[in-house]
Amino acid sequence: MTAPLFDGLQLPGPDDAANQRVVRVALPVPIDQLFDYRLASGPDAPKDVESGSRVRVPFAGQLLIGLVVPKDLMDTEQSTTPLLEVEAVIDEEPVVHDSMLRILAAAAKEIFAPIGLAVAHALPPGSSPRMARPYALTPRAARMLAHGSSASAALTTQATEILDRLRQKPMTLGALERATGDPRVARGLEHLVADGLVERRIEIRSAKARIPTDRIVRLGPEIDVEGTVKTLLARATKQAALLEKIAAAPDGLATRSLSQADANATALLRALAKRGLVVFTERPRLFATETFLDGGTEVSLTEDQEESLIPIRDAIKRQVAERFLLHGVTGSGKTEVYLRAIAQTLEIGRQALLLVPEITLTHQIVARVRARFGDEVAVLHSGLRPGERLAQWERLRSGQTAIAVGARSALFAPLDALGLIVIDEEHDGAYKNDEGFRYHARELAQRRAREAGCPLILGSATPSLETRYRADQGEIRRLSLPRRVGGRPLPAVEIVDLAKESAKNPRGRKLILSKPLRTAIRQALEQGGQTILFLNRRGFSTRIYCFQCGHAERCNDCDVALVFHASDFHLRCHYCDHVRAVPEVCNGCGDPETALLGVGTERLEEEVRSAFPGARTMRLDRDVASKRGHTESVLLALKNEEVDIVIGTQMVAKGHDFPGVQLVGVVAADIGLHLPDFRAAERTFQLLTQVAGRAGRADRPGRVVVQTYVPDHYALAPVESHDFESFYAEEIGHREALGYPPFASLMRTVIHAEDEQVAKAAAETIAIAARKAAGGEAPNGAMIEVLGPAPAPLAKLRGRFRFMLLAKGTDEALLRRVALAQLAASRLLPRPVQMALDACPVNML
Repeated sequence: MTAPLFDGLQLPGPDDAANQRVVRVALPVPIDQLFDYRLASGPDAPKDVESGSRVRVPFAGQLLIGLVVPKDLMDTEQSTTPLLEVEAVIDEEPVVHDSMLRILAAAAKEIFAPIGLAVAHALPPGSSPRMARPYALTPRAARMLAHGSSASAALTTQATEILDRLRQKPMTLGALERATGDPRVARGLEHLVADGLVERRIEIRSAKARIPTDRIVRLGPEIDVEGTVKTLLARATKQAALLEKIAAAPDGLATRSLSQADANATALLRALAKRGLVVFTERPRLFATETFLDGGTEVSLTEDQEESLIPIRDAIKRQVAERFLLHGVTGSGKTEVYLRAIAQTLEIGRQALLLVPEITLTHQIVARVRARFGDEVAVLHSGLRPGERLAQWERLRSGQTAIAVGARSALFAPLDALGLIVIDEEHDGAYKNDEGFRYHARELAQRRAREAGCPLILGSATPSLETRYRADQGEIRRLSLPRRVGGRPLPAVEIVDLAKESAKNPRGRKLILSKPLRTAIRQALEQGGQTILFLNRRGFSTRIYCFQCGHAERCNDCDVALVFHASDFHLRCHYCDHVRAVPEVCNGCGDPETALLGVGTERLEEEVRSAFPGARTMRLDRDVASKRGHTESVLLALKNEEVDIVIGTQMVAKGHDFPGVQLVGVVAADIGLHLPDFRAAERTFQLLTQVAGRAGRADRPGRVVVQTYVPDHYALAPVESHDFESFYAEEIGHREALGYPPFASLMRTVIHAEDEQVAKAAAETIAIAARKAAGGEAPNGAMIEVLGPAPAPLAKLRGRFRFMLLAKGTDEALLRRVALAQLAASRLLPRPVQMALDACPVNML
């Protein structure tokens, strides 16, 4: 958790006065505490507010939206501070179930997160009314401007412009900065406030998220369509045709869709309405149905799938919180097992939750779920507009749909009759939230399953070492799908030694596509197959580097090289989004021969288009995926075989099933292998195995070409033979020898500040507190090892210097004592210093 100081702040506290109606509220603030407020009394006062309802309350000089929670949710110290009054009750009935509140409270306690930040995740972003504090003219300033007094003539140019803007309407600081183009407007506002010409107000604005609606046209009551067409519309043939179309849709048609299909539809509808033949209503807009994948009809199950489903179906029927690891090779039919399990869940009247790691994968899985179950599915992920997301959330809360599909945040879906949770690609690091409430979806899903009394399926071709080890220990039941559906073989894998290939390359020419990979691409094109080229790096080049002085263009605020993007011809930081023009000469020595080093997806695309000019080529990475609809267009082109070569990052590596893909080329398998992270080898093996699994998923045999400088590395060699067991045995041995998860728990603390020496001194203070708390042995003989502090692998980020501290051990109680000691010490740090504690770190950078 992040622990800022609130020195001298009088917080609302508990009060047991007999005549007061008190509610306990969780607020979205970085303080691990609940707050008591009193409800107003009198004839117009609100009735008792139920747990799970939202309220608006005063806090530290502002108004915040909080959730009323059960009074026993968390121990709260008693205080004699007079209670503040609830300013407004937003919900007449609860919008969050008590069970969800208790799950989040327990998770927050376990990972040392402020309870209010955790509970806030139960609501979709943008669904609560917003508080704004705009600047506005005081009555004195309004009179002065209205009468053109001499005082207004003495104002500075900046002050005059600010007052002219505020004369039109109250504006926030950000809005004023954008409107005036003046970054110093804050200073001018300070002077105007001091002079009594400007004041700050509190405004309650409507929620940012609004459920989108469609205007629906239906046939009017008691209309004889056939008779009307023959008589009243006998000479209005277009109106007659539209009326018949509307009559054929008992649920009505969206006027928006009709207008898109026919430019004259609006005028025709107006004419039909004038005749009293149609009526209009509003309804929530349905989420667009993806159409790029099939899967509506049930397929025959393999013997492996049938055997796996037996215990899953039994757990669903018995409503027990059993955990399953569905360990199946790529293309073995794990998704079909999920769909059959969901069907079983719906049969007993319960709901299902299906999580995928990437937003891009929701398009595929939603299409398959909709094809099988119709419009029973709601989609939840951060790529939706706030209104779309709120609409899906409301469909689930109201019980209109029984299936929720989405990325990590879908775990908070309001499902009160949960009967099944599925986590696809459970090994993926995207399931870990690294900011604020630092939960892991896998662990939180386990809590939801236990609370709901339902099974949890963890599916993967390359399960995380922690999950597989738990299965080996009997904590999770392992189900195996060792063969591809239809007896299709796994793709043949060829590992290319780039060191040997580079030796054959003409001097000075950068090797991007080796001869074996070029040959394989050419053969796939000749045979009509598709190719995916995988490179886990965005941009045109990794960095700009000078061979004369060694200077590299780096971000001023982050300890990373800037990446060149050819699309806008700029250097960009992928952490803070700082943008800089490409220098014409070296900024270190002035030499004009500054070179582009490394290869990004844009540079790879350029190479492919040059080598294969006749091939239809597309790119899919986060830079282009940010354009709404681009991801769907690339995936649709792959499905319809309208593209020959797709270049992509991790977005193309996971879970996709495209029968036309014959070849997968891994351009630089070493990326990520040598990062200062104990999971680097595991991630590399998982990623390469996953991307290799995209090839040969139909009747045509697949092929994979992997380019690397370390062909004999234990994380790469097993990829050639698709040998998970060999890699697992090697890696689990390293983990045990070093005392890393799953053999011990690990806790990571990052201390950061704008001044390097201040950050370092603060880190030393935290380390002393940690070592003191870890001193000695636990009753079971266990010890906690405290490592550091040392500069974090990413030593500077967004202008702040970062130092890292690690604590690891097998005694959870002792480790918890160390965490609490660090948090207590952090409250005494200077205000500019911030500390973030992660109780279950996945990213070690």
